[in-house]
Amino acid sequence: MLQDLYPGDGHNWRSIIFSLMVIGFVIAGIVTAIYLLGYVDELLYWSGRRMRLDEFLRGDLTGERLPTTWVSSHQLVYQADDGGLLALDTFNNTLTVLVTNHTLSGIPTTPFNRQHNALHVTAMLRILHVPSGSHHIPLFGEGQSSWEWQHASWLGTKGALILAADNEVLARPAPPARRAPLLRLTTDASPGRVYNGVSDWLYQEEVTKTSSATWGSSDGTFVMYVQYDDSKVSELMFPHISNGIGGAGATRSGFLLPTLNSSLPSVFPDHVSIRYPTPGSSIPQAKLSIVAVQNVTSPPRWEVKPPDTLDGMEYYLISAQWVGKENSHIGVVWMNRAQNLTVYSSCYAPNWTCTETHSEKATEEPWLEVHEQPVYSEDGSAFLLLAAVQEGGGQYYTHIKHVDVLRQRMAVLSHGKVEVAKILAWDQENHLVYYLGSAERPGQRQVYVVRDPSYGGGSNSVRARAEREEPRCLTCELAVWPARLHYANCTFWSATFSPARPKLGITHYVLECEGPGPPLAGLHDARTHKLERILYDTRPYRSVRLRELALPTRRSFDVQLSSGSKARVQLFLPPSWREELRDAAFPVLVQVDGRPGSQQVTDEFLLDWGTYMSSRNDVVYVKLDVAGARGLPRALLRGRLGGVEVADQLAVIRYLLDTFKFLDVTRVAVWGWGYGGYVTAMLLGSQQSTLKCGIAVSPITDWLYYNVAFTERILGQPSVNYKGYVEADASQRAHHVPRHALYLIHGMADMSAPYPHALQLARALTDAGVLFRYQAYADEGHDLKGVIEHVYRSMEDYLRECLSLDPEDTKLPPPDR
Repeated sequence: MLQDLYPGDGHNWRSIIFSLMVIGFVIAGIVTAIYLLGYVDELLYWSGRRMRLDEFLRGDLTGERLPTTWVSSHQLVYQADDGGLLALDTFNNTLTVLVTNHTLSGIPTTPFNRQHNALHVTAMLRILHVPSGSHHIPLFGEGQSSWEWQHASWLGTKGALILAADNEVLARPAPPARRAPLLRLTTDASPGRVYNGVSDWLYQEEVTKTSSATWGSSDGTFVMYVQYDDSKVSELMFPHISNGIGGAGATRSGFLLPTLNSSLPSVFPDHVSIRYPTPGSSIPQAKLSIVAVQNVTSPPRWEVKPPDTLDGMEYYLISAQWVGKENSHIGVVWMNRAQNLTVYSSCYAPNWTCTETHSEKATEEPWLEVHEQPVYSEDGSAFLLLAAVQEGGGQYYTHIKHVDVLRQRMAVLSHGKVEVAKILAWDQENHLVYYLGSAERPGQRQVYVVRDPSYGGGSNSVRARAEREEPRCLTCELAVWPARLHYANCTFWSATFSPARPKLGITHYVLECEGPGPPLAGLHDARTHKLERILYDTRPYRSVRLRELALPTRRSFDVQLSSGSKARVQLFLPPSWREELRDAAFPVLVQVDGRPGSQQVTDEFLLDWGTYMSSRNDVVYVKLDVAGARGLPRALLRGRLGGVEVADQLAVIRYLLDTFKFLDVTRVAVWGWGYGGYVTAMLLGSQQSTLKCGIAVSPITDWLYYNVAFTERILGQPSVNYKGYVEADASQRAHHVPRHALYLIHGMADMSAPYPHALQLARALTDAGVLFRYQAYADEGHDLKGVIEHVYRSMEDYLRECLSLDPEDTKLPPPDR
């Protein structure tokens, strides 16, 4: 009898099922791993191609455009999308081509200036006759082509011109009298010493920040101009190797350099000198004059002197303007050398004697800012100005003050924690003041409107005061306007308002959206705020080139520091960055500045070097605003530089590295230009571990040798605050800079931060035995415009080594699905 040793059906089903389950789990794990790896890999892809350096340098991705300008209460001139100049008549909604894009592209233009009679447009040194667009009238006659032409502006309404050439002021009759002789209004200019009608170097750089110093009366009978006498101002000399001293900026600004010193043999480099006032030394003497132009042979002249308040004081002449239509009243603003007193004055014909109408004094604020010129009422009895006003919490903000000269009253029109950037217009017929302010976020710009004190007949009733005192944000209300479809997400605005019409006031304005997206502009009715026409639009759907680019994502936020200070931060996150990539580590490049009154973190649309570096090299690019920046407290900077603003920027960098895990703490670099170069050197000399390297472009080193207006504003006179000057000297920290951590770049013809600053820092580093990289450019100014591509390529090459950047695109686009 046989016995079955294997009972059952001959199969171990339990073992088979278990084995199949194990195999299934393994396969599922492999599939899941493949999927996850593919998902993570897909996160590294981005839409569009990386930006190229030449695209940034050309600046044509959004297009530079001339400013939009109202030339009458119903005529507007603007540059269209195709580049041509158009005139829009708001009466009948018609467009006229003033200058075609082809004609305009062939002329090297500065911002155009259009005559009220709509017949002529100035463009550098020629006059374009608008009806044909082809009649070019030279501004100079025979024997004058060798003059150095610096400035041209209209005189009156019939086409006459005020000219500046070789530091002299001239007048030219109206076209078509093209052969009429020029009238010389001044004859006492001296190369490098005396400037008539054009600003000297200091005023162009730091005070008025404009090259022109001439103003014609509305009827064309008077010319007001400033003479700057630099005879007692100290000289700065720099070597001249080839043509182009100071870079293109010197020519663009209208600043006329003296002729070369040819005393040395030609085999050696020559030199050029400019008048450069430093702290504690003599400053330029500014003299305001008025000359009548009717008398060709011997035009009468009057000197306009400051009011008695400034007797015995050195001063800066801040602004001058004609007031009203009678051409018998001018408004002049003066500031003492210490920059803690600003005097507003009115000067009247026939003797043009000035009397004080208002003054601003720095009490708790460390200094007074130089603001735009005041806005006067039509009869000159009142004016608007910008000044610091203390708000809740003790911080000062820039607000609008209304000064009634006749009643000797002053009222503050704007209020709150809003920084007013600009007075846009004053509609006196409707008692409305329009202005540009920062709203809830300091980096934004919104358009506001508020009633002036004369609204309601100047009544002090509760209702009248409430309506006067409550500003209204026009651009904040776009969410309820039909125009929101065009202006979606716009938070950075500018605006231009039409001149007032009799009995109607301002009827139209142009809103220009400048960020965070690409710019566009529209014409609006001032009474209903209705959008009537889009003037230009550079948004991506109109620009194929922008759509092709893989651009970084911007994020802005505030950081509260342990010291009690607050900072503003903006991150440029590279195209390959994703929220899901929590373990990724991106290199960090921080752009530092800290110059008092500056502002880096805004919503303005920019395609700058930071955009390029983030797009091209997968860098997290960082911008900072700390104490002293616009809208942030600056009291701690009184008598000090390189202290609190440097410490705050270092604290912000450390906070970011601790907070955001996608930032690689081992690859952090800083860089800055001018004041930012100074901060870079101070930062590298203040730490040993946080920063790996830094680039200082045209840095300031020793404040004893920087310009007098900026330096004395904060540090005061060296004889009073010498300790502050020594502590702010960047060369004092040279021995703390790590080896190979600093890249120093400077232009030898830099007139803003002269080359001895870089040489002094280089010598201090050398004496301390610190190895560093140094690059100098002959005959280049502060902006290094003539070699800018070489500068940026050199900086990128240095950062590739310091931050271990990928030299080229290493990631392929995702496969087609």
